[in-house]
Amino acid sequence: MNAHPVSRVPPPLSQPVPCQPRARIPWKILVGTTALAALLILAEYRWLRGRQQAQSIAWANQQVQDKIAAARVHLAEQKWDKAIRQLEDALDVEEATIRDTVIPVLEEARRGQAEGLWDAAGIALAHRRIGDALRLLRVYLAHPHAGHLDRARSLRDEIERALSDDEAARFLARLSDETLAVFAEKGQLTVDDGMLTAATRALFQESLRRNVPAEWRKREAQREVARLTAERRAAQRARRIAHLRATPAFHSLTAFLDQMHQQLRDQQQLASRQDAEFTALFRQLGVTDPAEKEQIRSDLLDHQSPAAIQEQIERKRSEVKHAYRKEPEFNPSDGELFDQLVDQEVDKTLKMLRAAG
Repeated sequence: MNAHPVSRVPPPLSQPVPCQPRARIPWKILVGTTALAALLILAEYRWLRGRQQAQSIAWANQQVQDKIAAARVHLAEQKWDKAIRQLEDALDVEEATIRDTVIPVLEEARRGQAEGLWDAAGIALAHRRIGDALRLLRVYLAHPHAGHLDRARSLRDEIERALSDDEAARFLARLSDETLAVFAEKGQLTVDDGMLTAATRALFQESLRRNVPAEWRKREAQREVARLTAERRAAQRARRIAHLRATPAFHSLTAFLDQMHQQLRDQQQLASRQDAEFTALFRQLGVTDPAEKEQIRSDLLDHQSPAAIQEQIERKRSEVKHAYRKEPEFNPSDGELFDQLVDQEVDKTLKMLRAAG
């Protein structure tokens, strides 16, 4: 039997080709897997991020250590400004965790900077660079780490005083003429000038020498004024004395005292003439006692005793002073001077009376 082969005709295109159904993944496994992958990625990111941060911190800390080391080299060389710049830069390093170690070194550098200013001011003063010394002292006094503020203020004030012409003039005005002459001629100041250092003392003595001529001129002018004033006062006093001596009260005193002087002279003359007579009388009478001799003299001579005369003069003293104050032209401002003139005249007469007795 001749059989013909059966040809297989493909199905028409319009008919779908049947496919095998796919196996479905449970949603819980899918979610878990996704979460696990995310956690792994996050952990990896954090590890990488932490490693990068640690490297940055280590690098920053190394920078801080390098700057501290460089600053210490500058400190050893007393280059304070450079050391401070290094340390301030170290404080500005971001991400560094050891910046606290900078602070003690920075404090040391700033203290050294302040002390350097203090030392520099002293050196400038010793070398007579006065402007530099004052400038450095002002900077030092403004420095927050200055440790000798009282001494610095005292030194600044002393320098300013040593340079001051006004202060020198006041100091010279207090000196005696002798002390001023010694300083002007020999440059030796024999009194304390109040300066605490040799440098300021030398400055002050320069200021003093600069002002000595003016002080001498001032003193000469003062002496001339004093001389003219004394002459004027002496002339005024002489006129007052002449006026007081011309008053009726004083005339009565001088007349009375002239009478007393004449009486004393008469008694002395009489006593000298009668002295020989009394000597012979005492011999004849055999009188040797001084008191008895004086009694005989008093009984035989007709004159007042010295005590009676003194009492009479003292009474006249009071009468004249009282009489002057009763005069129409009495000036209260002349009362004391009038009394002095009366006392001078009366005391002179009493002295003569005591000498005669």
